Amino acid sequence: MRIEAVLLELIKQYTPSGEEHRLASTMRDLSERLGFSHFEIDPAGNYIMRRGRGPKTLLLAGHVDTVPGVLEHGIRGGEVYGRGAVDAKGPLAALMVGGAEAEFDEDKYTVIVAGLVDEEGAGRGAQALLNSLRDVSGVVIGEPTGAEGVVISYRGSLTFRLHCRAMGGHSSAPYVGESALDKLLEALGEIRSIFNGKSYGEPTSAITQLRAGDWPTKLPEEAEAVVNIRYPPGMDGAPIIERIEAVAFMRGCRVEILDSTPPVSASLDSPTVRSLVRSIIMNGRKPRILRKTGSSDMNILHRLTRNIAAYGPGNSLLAHTSRESVSIVDLEFSKNVVRRAVEEFFRIERS
Repeated sequence: MRIEAVLLELIKQYTPSGEEHRLASTMRDLSERLGFSHFEIDPAGNYIMRRGRGPKTLLLAGHVDTVPGVLEHGIRGGEVYGRGAVDAKGPLAALMVGGAEAEFDEDKYTVIVAGLVDEEGAGRGAQALLNSLRDVSGVVIGEPTGAEGVVISYRGSLTFRLHCRAMGGHSSAPYVGESALDKLLEALGEIRSIFNGKSYGEPTSAITQLRAGDWPTKLPEEAEAVVNIRYPPGMDGAPIIERIEAVAFMRGCRVEILDSTPPVSASLDSPTVRSLVRSIIMNGRKPRILRKTGSSDMNILHRLTRNIAAYGPGNSLLAHTSRESVSIVDLEFSKNVVRRAVEEFFRIERS
């Protein structure tokens, strides 16, 4: 089955986080047509396809949810376009077709392809796999890394809500009243001055939501913001939270932690990384080792095994945009990389 046809089937269904069930019949049909021997939908809503029955298991895990926003989809100029073409149904299609085409001894080895839910949210699908899977030998995460890129590291992510209250007052005499927005902006300014990195190796901060005020001439009595901080491997999230809480306390504000995902870093010498790198070379291109500023299900699934990496077609700069598209050439190349990487992985495990 052509990989571009598989991807089109996936992106025909609009599946923002929380609506992944719309893909149920499509995933069941694709699993059967690709030749997987087992298909199930687990209690979290993840789509699980399986080949083989051996004790050595390689997990190929992509995600089926997307950010909100309906886009037109189709094929044009040698590219597949539509919501999720890059992030991350294109990479998932490469895992599905590559995993289906790989040749290995199914009495000794098992390949599981998982289409996970809620990656764009709190990672509920990946969290569920931590409880349902055991003895996984390696993991490939389907993410847009470019057809030659292998990601070995993602930064940690801390998202929190900062809420401030004040007595308010009239805007004509702000020196008499008290503005919750002023308190919030002062706190945000200090937080951004602390976490003001300009590179992968430094913690960065971004304000993603801001709310305050209900009347043009009234000082806000309540104000809140959502902030996301990213930090590199080797840095602990607990001291970051302590700094944020100290800033909030000094201004009488309150912090609510919405999500805390630690960073992850894999070894260049791990069998998963080596298999992907060798496969890219065998397929005629030069591999690139990448460290990503964002986070992915790799930040969660590394708890199954440290033998993990991320790979998939697509330009990550197009992720979450209205211009999502991926070339059919790169889709085909990435499918072949996954196929050969599966075979290489089991060869390394056998040696």
